[in-house]
Amino acid sequence: MTKNRALVGVFVAVLFFVLGSVASAAPGQGGDRHSEQIVFSGTGFGDFGPFGFWIWCQDEDSSTPYAGECAGAMYFYALHLTKGVEGDVEETSEGIYTMTVHSRKGDSISCTLVNDSEELTAGPTNSVTVMCTAPTGNGTSDNAVINVTGPSED
Repeated sequence: MTKNRALVGVFVAVLFFVLGSVASAAPGQGGDRHSEQIVFSGTGFGDFGPFGFWIWCQDEDSSTPYAGECAGAMYFYALHLTKGVEGDVEETSEGIYTMTVHSRKGDSISCTLVNDSEELTAGPTNSVTVMCTAPTGNGTSDNAVINVTGPSED
């Protein structure tokens, strides 16, 4: 029950973080405030058993104070491990995003998440590869929702 409350707390904190960033990027608030946002959300199975993630990032070219930063949560069911994570994101090639995250307290989670295709589809239909040094192992989510929003490049 306490872990569920902690996870809800992380999601609420991230929601306020996102809403604050979107509000600061509103037109008329002091110039061009480019802010592409990348969200990975899904569940999967790996060497560490079933796992899940919800991570929100701003791209590295954003003009906000959160440029390139990520925040969210990861959980590993079989290990009874749920933690808030933070880190960074990089668009390694057109439409391919690499998130590198770690737990905020301690070193119990350290993972890299990469979407497997630049052709993103709506709904829980995308694939994300997860590679972790803590807990050790690799996994795949084939039901990930990937949402990339923000100003278009014209």
